[in-house]
Amino acid sequence: MVPHRQSLTLSAETLHRGTTIRYHYRTGSALATVVERTPERVTFVGEDCDGTFTDDQIDRLFATDRLQVVLDDELHLPADATFEE
Repeated sequence: MVPHRQSLTLSAETLHRGTTIRYHYRTGSALATVVERTPERVTFVGEDCDGTFTDDQIDRLFATDRLQVVLDDELHLPADATFEE
């Protein structure tokens, strides 16, 4: 358990297929779902955003609060995207 008012340090290793994230970009923010995780990169797709980033880039996004893990059980994908578990 994390004590009140203390946050966890997240890294690219935190992200797995199916993880919901909120990505903050220049013109806003959007929910997305991680659809691919390889040793070199993470790819996420959402209704209003998508991206493929290296682990170092993901770590920098976490460090600057531009990427956050969202705890929910829904997939946030565009209607034309598929996600097979």
